[in-house]
Amino acid sequence: MRRGLALAVVLATPQAAGAQDAPPPAIAASAPTNIAVTIYRNPYRRAGQAMDLQYLQGFALVTETRTVRLPAGVSTVRFEGVTEGIIPVSAVISGLPGGTIEKNRDARLLSPAALVDGTLGRHVTLRRTNRATGAVREEDAVIVAGPAQGVILRTAAGIEALRCSGLPETPVYAGIPAGLSAKPVLSVVTRSPRATTARVTLSYLTSDFDWAASYVADIAPDGRTLDLFAWMTLANGNAQTLANAEVSAVAGRLERRFVQTYRAATAPLSLQCFPLGTTTSDLPDESFESAEDIVVTGSRLRYEGAPPPPPPAMMAAPPPPPPPPEDLGDLKLYRVPMRVSVAANQQKQVALLRQSGVPYERVYRTQVAPSNFAARPVPIELRMRNEAARGLGIALPAGTSAIYQRRGGERLVVGLGTVGDTAAGQKFNLGAGTSSQVMVSQAADANARATVTLTNANASPVKVEVRVGQAGATNLKDFSSAVERVDGVWTWMATVPANGEVTLAYSYS
Repeated sequence: MRRGLALAVVLATPQAAGAQDAPPPAIAASAPTNIAVTIYRNPYRRAGQAMDLQYLQGFALVTETRTVRLPAGVSTVRFEGVTEGIIPVSAVISGLPGGTIEKNRDARLLSPAALVDGTLGRHVTLRRTNRATGAVREEDAVIVAGPAQGVILRTAAGIEALRCSGLPETPVYAGIPAGLSAKPVLSVVTRSPRATTARVTLSYLTSDFDWAASYVADIAPDGRTLDLFAWMTLANGNAQTLANAEVSAVAGRLERRFVQTYRAATAPLSLQCFPLGTTTSDLPDESFESAEDIVVTGSRLRYEGAPPPPPPAMMAAPPPPPPPPEDLGDLKLYRVPMRVSVAANQQKQVALLRQSGVPYERVYRTQVAPSNFAARPVPIELRMRNEAARGLGIALPAGTSAIYQRRGGERLVVGLGTVGDTAAGQKFNLGAGTSSQVMVSQAADANARATVTLTNANASPVKVEVRVGQAGATNLKDFSSAVERVDGVWTWMATVPANGEVTLAYSYS
């Protein structure tokens, strides 16, 4: 009896060891049932600078809710479809009964180069088309090198480079190589005390997002008030769409350090004829077929984001604006009141502000420094107070501005400009172009004495604000008219009579 028991133990031990060495089963989490995204601006982009989808330097915090059916014991949970700009170290996962043991980000995404790299040494079908007759011929080939510096094939005719035969060529793959995924994947290893269905929340930071504000002002017929509307433009430079998401945007400059994102490491595919100097070396370079043309036997794969998106439908009327911004430390948080989809490699506009009847003051404002210059038009600003009593009173983020006014039933642009972040209670200025009726010039003499001249060709007097020098300047003195420091800059508040002129003289060193 003892010998039999010992033998049973010896026979069972290798099996147990083998079971322990086996990789844990891979469990795919469901698609997100809820997505929330908070977008942070690029802190280095100037107000009014356009966002480039190829070089977005903002980021976002994405929070997803998913469901996963866990077996008892150790398993690998795969979260497919996270953004390709994910910062894996930032990922936080809650809801797993056994917590997280290990996190991994799969960088091997399906792409032309990755297909070549994953098929090295394997057979593919080489499809060639005769340019003259259109006849298609297929033959067996083996990929022996690639993807860097071209793709080398071995066919019945010998060794040749892809796309160097003079005929249109396309490799047809028998299947997707192991380890490639059509979507970015974050996987985690967990140990569940029992088989269960868990509701899991995944939060992570991701690169290649940005947002900006765009203000549109319509001057009322009375010339004293305007209707102000603002768009929030959201930009997503990733190849993944955040569908039906709860969206927020954060304004302000926060402390930030550069963190390397974890993207696909496969080298880009470059097709060049090799060796150079052959009869085919004068053929035009061709890029590899786009991902939507990758053919796998029995199916055609479409890479996310590759097909051109349909043009956006025209919006009949702007949606209601979101609620006032919320304090987020010293930052401001703006919530979009409805769910929206932040599409892959696209920009989307949602309403940020709508206010009618905002009173404003028309101000002519210019800046000079000791020098000589001929008469030039004076810029115009529409100046408002960002106060609740005057129709505003909320933190206004930086962005671009466009001012319109009706003339003879036609809506015309009268000014384009930029605005900076404006806190509640501060002045809010919109650039309204320049006036050829109000001009400024300056002359300086050898005695370090400058004279500023303002002229007004209007039939009524105008008020002009002239800023002299820079903030904190100490080399200006002996002003011929009253000046005062405004934001640290010597400022002359002048009233120019109708069809008249006024001057200001000062000394400088």
